[in-house]
Amino acid sequence: MSKKFTNTDPYDATVDQMWAMLSDEAYWKAKYESLGAENVTFTTFEASDTEIRVVNERDVPADLPSFAKKIVGETNHTTHTETYSRAGDDVSGTADIRINYVPGGMTGTYKIRAAGDGSTWAADYDIKVSIPMVGDKLEGVMKDETASNFKQEKVFNDQWLANH
Repeated sequence: MSKKFTNTDPYDATVDQMWAMLSDEAYWKAKYESLGAENVTFTTFEASDTEIRVVNERDVPADLPSFAKKIVGETNHTTHTETYSRAGDDVSGTADIRINYVPGGMTGTYKIRAAGDGSTWAADYDIKVSIPMVGDKLEGVMKDETASNFKQEKVFNDQWLANH
């Protein structure tokens, strides 16, 4: 089995402003650091008017129950790939997040669309951990942590957009 996570956030920013934010490498680094990540490095960062590809590695604190920390450790080293493509005011994206020493991870899709004077950013994730007897519990923890991160990212994104 796997866990599903969905989220949609409204933004006062236009699709153009959202695209400009996603096209800025400094945004990505600052966002991850605001979430507590360390050792953020980009193995790929490519941005054009119609395509974005970001591949990064980072260490994140493991906000996990003790049973999970025995498997994962105090920090997680993650490899995170996101791609976006744009056609006018329609932006589609994908995400793939892998955690060292944990079989499985998270995959997802994004949609950024114009909405009134602003936009919406929708995310749909599939969370899968293939560890017998504890995989389902870890998926639940990852889902809760993902929900918390999305709330924090929304606050960060709003601040970034207001200042750039």
